[in-house]
Amino acid sequence: MTNQQIIDNFLSTFSRGNKTPNHKALSVVGEKLYSYNLLIAEYVVEEGFSGILIHDHWAKGLGMVTATTSQHVGMILRATKYHPRKLRSEQGAFDFLTDTIRK
Repeated sequence: MTNQQIIDNFLSTFSRGNKTPNHKALSVVGEKLYSYNLLIAEYVVEEGFSGILIHDHWAKGLGMVTATTSQHVGMILRATKYHPRKLRSEQGAFDFLTDTIRK
């Protein structure tokens, strides 16, 4: 599977929860998307919000881990442009995503 196919699998309500091959850098386990062993996105239902929580592992967010993980976060941000989503950019903080362009 390509990385885009893995992200499409994560976003699909029909295949949600299906485990993808974990020999790739990007994988899905249950309702969570991992870059290597680092959680980068997950489905959440809390306080009236139901959607995708993206963990911002870019340099200006929670901190970049690897260039590949940063690319994976960028891919999920682009793929969820029209999905209900929140961005976790600080430890313990949840901000609504209005613009994914970094300054």
